[in-house]
Amino acid sequence: MIIRELILKNFGRFRNRSIRLEEGINIIYGENESGKSTLHAFIQGMLFGLRKMRGRAARTDAYTRYTPWDNPSWYEGSLRFSCGGKEFRLERDFRRGEEGAKLVCESDGELLSVKDGDLEMLLGGISEAVYENTVSIGQMKSRTGDALLLELRNYLSSYQESGDGKLNLDRALLLLKEKKKEWQSRMQIREQQQEAEEKKIKFEIAYLERETEELQQKLLEEQKREKAGEEELRREEQRQEELRREQQRREESRRKELHQENMPGTGGTLNWKKVISALLVGDVIVWGILFFTAGWKAACISAVCILIAEFLFMAYTSTALKKAGKKEETKHAGQSMPDNTSGSLPKRKITGDSIRLLTAQILEKRTRLSNLQEELSELQMTGIADRPEMEEIRSLELAAETIQSLSVSAQESVGEALKNRISDIFCTMTGGKYKKVSIDEELKIDLFTEERHVPLFMASQGTIEQVYLALRIAVGDIFCCEETMPLLLDEVFAMYDEERMKETLGWLYKEKEQVIIFTCNRRETEVLKRAGIPFHIVYLHL
Repeated sequence: MIIRELILKNFGRFRNRSIRLEEGINIIYGENESGKSTLHAFIQGMLFGLRKMRGRAARTDAYTRYTPWDNPSWYEGSLRFSCGGKEFRLERDFRRGEEGAKLVCESDGELLSVKDGDLEMLLGGISEAVYENTVSIGQMKSRTGDALLLELRNYLSSYQESGDGKLNLDRALLLLKEKKKEWQSRMQIREQQQEAEEKKIKFEIAYLERETEELQQKLLEEQKREKAGEEELRREEQRQEELRREQQRREESRRKELHQENMPGTGGTLNWKKVISALLVGDVIVWGILFFTAGWKAACISAVCILIAEFLFMAYTSTALKKAGKKEETKHAGQSMPDNTSGSLPKRKITGDSIRLLTAQILEKRTRLSNLQEELSELQMTGIADRPEMEEIRSLELAAETIQSLSVSAQESVGEALKNRISDIFCTMTGGKYKKVSIDEELKIDLFTEERHVPLFMASQGTIEQVYLALRIAVGDIFCCEETMPLLLDEVFAMYDEERMKETLGWLYKEKEQVIIFTCNRRETEVLKRAGIPFHIVYLHL
């Protein structure tokens, strides 16, 4: 990555100021309070943003410290840089945080997203903590802080033989621990849900059992009612049969009586012999009287008329009596006919429908009850060890164990490589005086010449500064292996003698694509000129 231009639209003391930078060594020269540290902070703020703190911390955070002197509501800047053979422009409105960041590829016009991680990808994925403790060195900060110690320890612990040092042991283990807690929480929720489900199913089973028992009781009552109805119907049929027989006996007796009394029955007639005998006796008497009084002609005529009248009378009487007999039979038949519409059969039919309905309901309840009991049994048989959450927890525990076991061998190999890199850098900076640098996991450093061992605390201040600079550069090379970052040095050569400054600047010119040196004196430029090392200088004025 090469920074091409800094555009401070309104940042700290700068307003509408543009500063161009080149590859190789750049010297930003200015007196105290001319804005060197502001430029240094601007580059970091553009790359990683300025996080606004809360409470008391907001009084001294970088966001507040570099708030524009004029018009604080306008807090913006731009940074142009090249990366991967393309040119990019990064713009930020610091008041809006990540929402106010805009990243454009000027080579092809593509609009990228800072929020989605496109800028982080261009920076090789380094964190702000790594940036502050490796490639960006502020005033009097050559010594590494606790943040670098933690990052380096994590790196050494999680580095794999593939060379990918992005795994962070503490962060990975913390992530695994959080994931484990999450799955444990899920398992607890599942257990609570299972308990609630079991409770619900047991309640439904108890409710169905009560309903089934009630339906069975109703069914028994209906069956008893149906049996009683059948018995009553049978007795009713017997009674009706007896009534029919009694009616038949009465009809038979009635016919006999009617026959005896010459009433219509089933084809009966009057006692016509007696009637005719009586009429003949009467006719003879009437004819005899008329014969002796009126003569035989009148008597014969009267006899004929009397006979015709008697014949008509007998015919009419016979017809009327037959009709009266039929009416009487109909009346007696209606009175004696059994009532088959009493409601016994419909009642029996209703009772049968009720029994069928109750039987169907009981069968349905029993089926549902069986399904619930089977569901409850399956639910209770599900053990904790068989749950998917438990499998995830076991997998996370295994992953944590694997990371910890693999980190041991990886730490040894990478730690050795880091020590060799620091030794090479420091040996060059000191002109070969020191041959080896030893560093342990707590960043305790020892120096070795050809003749003796020198603990770091016994070395001169300039030597100590050089060792920490070599350490930062070596660690930066490891963390920034995907994308080389510009090296920012803010007043780091104050304790160097000219010879070591020359060796160090010469090594930086050969090894680094871009170095930005912030300084308030002219020693660096004079050494560079005498050594014939090209450089680009920017002057800041009060």
